[in-house]
Amino acid sequence: MKIREGKISILSLLIVTSITILLMILELNSRTKVEAKYYKEKLQAAEVTQNAFTAIKSAVEEMGIPIDRINDPNETGLIGLQYSPITTERGDLDFKLTSTNPNFAALIVELLKRGGAKQGDVVAFSLTGSYPAINIGALSAAQVLGLKPIIITSVSSSMWGANFPEFTYLDIESLLERKGILSSKTTAASIGGEDDIGRGLSPAGREVIEQAALRNNVPLLDASNLDGIIDKKMEIYDSAGRIKIFVNVGEKTTALVGSEVTTGLVRPHAVRTGRGTIAQFSSKGIPVINLIDMDELAETYSIPTAPIPLPDPGEGRLYYEYKYSVTFALIATVILVVILFIVLRFDVDYYLKRRKND
Repeated sequence: MKIREGKISILSLLIVTSITILLMILELNSRTKVEAKYYKEKLQAAEVTQNAFTAIKSAVEEMGIPIDRINDPNETGLIGLQYSPITTERGDLDFKLTSTNPNFAALIVELLKRGGAKQGDVVAFSLTGSYPAINIGALSAAQVLGLKPIIITSVSSSMWGANFPEFTYLDIESLLERKGILSSKTTAASIGGEDDIGRGLSPAGREVIEQAALRNNVPLLDASNLDGIIDKKMEIYDSAGRIKIFVNVGEKTTALVGSEVTTGLVRPHAVRTGRGTIAQFSSKGIPVINLIDMDELAETYSIPTAPIPLPDPGEGRLYYEYKYSVTFALIATVILVVILFIVLRFDVDYYLKRRKND
């Protein structure tokens, strides 16, 4: 075979290109669907969450609380009223509908694991009546992972949250504990509203929350201003020992004071301003999971927005990923290297013509 001189022939380039395209097609066809990391834990957390949702719907029906089938089309019982004595501010109905997907629990499992949570770790939770479904998903994830929650809840709610006066979020927690679905519940509660001390609520609304705390045996934090509430919350968290992660579900008043914090996992020391609970945990080198913007979370993790009907546990990108054959990729690489070596060394076009003439 003649050693190549000058430019590579068109025929040689076409051969190399054709083989490369063929190998690429074969590699793309080698894609297989496999279980994502923490698949078992994610599915289990979503199933616990689904069981909790079923129990809540039954309780709502038994109490004679009407389910608004227009604003709660999946009839979950987790979508509250637009206005009630314990409603504090406007709320986005689509956000609330999106939050009732039990697969949010799988997302929280992933975020907790990415944050370094291990069995037996103490995890601090700041919950709110505004997002009862996400609260439940977060506690389900913690339970499946064997974590030890320390929970403080801001009881009042924005529109469409846990704002039934006779069935607040504290009542929901007690129900799930009695049913044996969740083993953890709120350690202490705040009223919520402006400055998290009930400002903006009527006396009747504050009384509703005080009675809810009393009947559920949950201490209600008492302070005269925002700084006082923040200090009391941090005292409770600090008394729990070494905290591994701080999880904030929808609570803005005490969590985000003076800070701009992204939604999702926030790395240690990433929050450098503010006096809220998130800033204080971050300054101590503790990672934060900030579950504030449900629409952004849904878009980032391919969770459907306000779905009808609700997906079953185990559905979605959180549970599966696609992988390509590494072995075939290596073989294809070797084949291409050999072919390129031959093309660079020899004139294939000349060789074929010579064989034809012979």
